[in-house]
Amino acid sequence: DEITIDTLGNTIAHIPGHGPRLILDAHTDEVGFMVKHIDQRGFLHVSPLGGIDTKVFYGQRLVIWGKKPLIGMVAALPPHISKTSGEKEAPEVEDCIVDLGLTADKVFDLVHIGDVVSYFSPFVETEDAVISKAIDDRVGLFVILEALKRRPKISCDLYVSATVQEEVGLRGANVIVPVYEPDFAIAIEGTVSNDLPGVPDHKTLAKVGRGPEIRLSDRYLVAHRALSFFIREVAERRNIPHQITVKKAGSTNATAMQVTGKGTRVGVISVPVRYLHSPSCLAYKNDIEETIKLTTAILEEIEHFAKNAN
Repeated sequence: DEITIDTLGNTIAHIPGHGPRLILDAHTDEVGFMVKHIDQRGFLHVSPLGGIDTKVFYGQRLVIWGKKPLIGMVAALPPHISKTSGEKEAPEVEDCIVDLGLTADKVFDLVHIGDVVSYFSPFVETEDAVISKAIDDRVGLFVILEALKRRPKISCDLYVSATVQEEVGLRGANVIVPVYEPDFAIAIEGTVSNDLPGVPDHKTLAKVGRGPEIRLSDRYLVAHRALSFFIREVAERRNIPHQITVKKAGSTNATAMQVTGKGTRVGVISVPVRYLHSPSCLAYKNDIEETIKLTTAILEEIEHFAKNAN
């Protein structure tokens, strides 16, 4: 076995084996911010890194990774003032200010333009679910690691990639396929679940509690049909609950892996997540467990599929 960290920061683990060459990918980064301006009073302005839902932005606590970690909050005007000021319901991130609760001289000493900012959000576990920031895509990394811990009889030459900069343009995944030239690549992700009151059924996408999503398409991807159907057949044969989705928005590292280098055949398996890209994402434990089971099964069966793949 070999672990490599490439120039971009991707971590790739190689588990040698016979059969087709497979990449299992999950990304390590999360949505966040970067300090773009510090005003004379010590308030920060930040720029988004990735897609931020600003409807839930006001009042959130953030960690500013300056000379030392600092806690700040997104300043919000009192409601009786904001209603008369014409303040937008969903503001632009750049229009918001971050208050560190420090004097300006301390802020200028501890914080600099370009410092990274993340949500301050503790991990919470309920009987049925986990709640945290960055479940997209910490859950994908967890699924892959747990699948390998179960010591499946791996029927492929396996590369596990923990990639960087997915949220800002699938950048880490762009350099993987040209180097390792896989026969297949599967992105393990956290995906949007809108199964909430008032949302029409055809717009809910994947639903929590009903098993992993097998994605056939999204804004930039049409997944390899035979590989996707193989994943579905494995789930059916092993009685793993699952959901098939066709999407018009979003994308994953599968998009980049499909079309870089010589290209490769790709699929996407995802854990449904409510409130994606917010400080409080929610995923059901049973969905995570079923995704681990499906990933384990694929590792055991993909050699047989590859012999007949087009």
